Amino acid sequence: MKIFVPADAFARALGSDAVADAIAAAAAARGVSVQIVRNGSRGMVWLEPLVELDAPEGRMAFGPFAAEDAGALFDAPDAHPKALGPTEEIAFFKRQTRLTFARVGVIDPLDLADYQAHGGLAGLRRALAMAPEGIVAEVVESGLRGRGGAGFPTGIKWRTVAAAPGPQKYIVCNADEGDSGTFADRMLIEGDPFALIEGMVIAGLAVGADRGFVYLRSEYP
Repeated sequence: MKIFVPADAFARALGSDAVADAIAAAAAARGVSVQIVRNGSRGMVWLEPLVELDAPEGRMAFGPFAAEDAGALFDAPDAHPKALGPTEEIAFFKRQTRLTFARVGVIDPLDLADYQAHGGLAGLRRALAMAPEGIVAEVVESGLRGRGGAGFPTGIKWRTVAAAPGPQKYIVCNADEGDSGTFADRMLIEGDPFALIEGMVIAGLAVGADRGFVYLRSEYP
């Protein structure tokens, strides 16, 4: 049995660590073999901690989950008072097609094999087979823009850095989020960190940088 319990900052602030411990204890008391995966947030903070049970028909969601709810998850999951039904059928998700957040909440953020099983490193493998100028040209053609308020074209930025003279170039991931009400970058960093690293490596290949830094605000826990 596989159970997902988020380990992002939102969920941990709301007690997900205690929930994970309680689920492990309840499983042990019943002699049930369970794999607890600490995933990222699905983005529904009002339902955190959001526990998901991997079932044949898909993931089943329960939340907001408390430590005292753990026993019923094994005894009568269908009648659980915190049962929300299939995760993908929750109204928040039903009309979404996730791209940037496609893996967030789905994978174990610290499991590289899980990342690769869900398409991770495919872009890097392709980039390694291309010339730097080819990478830049493809990003320019894609119309990809930055995630900041200006929405600056990524390809133009990369092309400018690639053409700039100098013996040393750097890639800096700007995770300075001034709007404390969103923290979308934090969700990505916590829930899909290998995507951040992969993107930085591809950018480095494109512009000729061999060192990178991630800048975080001091307010991040």
